[in-house]
Amino acid sequence: MTEVLTVNGTAVAGANLRLAQWMAPAAVELRTAAATELCQRYGVDSIGPDPDGDRAVAMIILSILDGERRVDVGCAALIDQTGHMEEFSTPVLEVRRVYIKPQYRGNGYAKLLMHEVERQARRYSQRDDRRGLRVVLETGTLQPESMHLYSSLGYVLIDNYGEWKNDPLSRCFELILD
Repeated sequence: MTEVLTVNGTAVAGANLRLAQWMAPAAVELRTAAATELCQRYGVDSIGPDPDGDRAVAMIILSILDGERRVDVGCAALIDQTGHMEEFSTPVLEVRRVYIKPQYRGNGYAKLLMHEVERQARRYSQRDDRRGLRVVLETGTLQPESMHLYSSLGYVLIDNYGEWKNDPLSRCFELILD
């Protein structure tokens, strides 16, 4: 995106959001880092398979200028789960693999990334076959910063769904697109 990116009303020098192919090296690297961190945080060997890239609506990469070099610092994916989750009878997009590299956290980058997630979801919801689209995501109780971020952006808690339906460590959210 070539627009000026802002965090809390302040322009972020050199920040860039771009859509990437699911298997682009930067996308794979960032999704893998996200999965590794979640395994460490939750003390598990695996968080399950990578989301199905064939249903990816958007794979968003955030890069910034760090000194003189461009660095990919975060990512988020939107996966069309329509017809793949019994809890939802309407079209549904799931936000997955939201991640900012630890050394770049606390600068508003996650919020910037999530605004682009919402923009992409709103674009997708304009398709005739996606009217009434729901935007959902799952996070966990060991990620309080994520729960705070999503709540601050207007996401509301919903009943756990899918593979997290009976997981006491999971918290699921929905963004109501108006």
